[in-house]
Amino acid sequence: MRLRQVFLGTLAFLMLIIAAGCSAKKPLPPSSAPAASPGQTSPQSAAPAPAPKPSPSQERTFAELAPTTRMEFAELVGDNGIDEIPEKFPEKGTYKIVVDVYHQVVIAYSKDEAGEYTVPERYMLCTTGSEKTPTPIGTYEADDDRVRFQKFQIDDVYAQYWTQITGEIYFHSILYSAEDASEYTVGSYEKLGTRDSHGCIRLLVPDARWIFYHIAPGTEIEIREGSEDDSVCAGIKEQLTIAPLPEERPKLEPGKTPQTDTWNIEDLKKSLG
Repeated sequence: MRLRQVFLGTLAFLMLIIAAGCSAKKPLPPSSAPAASPGQTSPQSAAPAPAPKPSPSQERTFAELAPTTRMEFAELVGDNGIDEIPEKFPEKGTYKIVVDVYHQVVIAYSKDEAGEYTVPERYMLCTTGSEKTPTPIGTYEADDDRVRFQKFQIDDVYAQYWTQITGEIYFHSILYSAEDASEYTVGSYEKLGTRDSHGCIRLLVPDARWIFYHIAPGTEIEIREGSEDDSVCAGIKEQLTIAPLPEERPKLEPGKTPQTDTWNIEDLKKSLG
């Protein structure tokens, strides 16, 4: 009996040793892949190509490129009260202006990394010349003349922020029956986005102001007929919605209208030195 107990105890001890050996983890053998030699790069260690950086246009929303789409009516037609002609501009060649007559839009472009004008800076709704008095098609260098708020020679109406394109063709604001922003003409506001002028290019006040201060004499201005097939311009035009006319004509005092544009005159002046 005693011998049998010794035998069973020995057997139990051996079973414990075998179990412990099976549960022990052996270290993995080293990888058999050869290390890269000096001057070589292991495929596993190669740095990934950097992701392309988004262009400025990819980083900006449509509302940032077309700030008039979120402005109140008063800002679209009002007078900021600053009566001056700019003395300095961004360097000639900073921008190119494209006027698309078919879609009635103006687009300001700046240069991409390759020096091509492909980066949109501002989208603007416009009114070009009527069928009887069309805006001349062609490519021009912006002329020198600028006028802040003036009456037309041939009509008893006024406009703000005149920037000369060529000869008697200008960018300027919508029309007024007096040198007073409260006296905007309803027709010139309602007809934005259609052909109606004597040849000049009408804009909302903030857009006319942007061109007035940003477009240096000599800047390239391309006025093109445009095409129904241009889906890019068609998409821009579709989104260029503006505030409706108010039921009652507001009193718009100079310097008291909202200013919510994406830039301001003082900051621009500081940047130009």
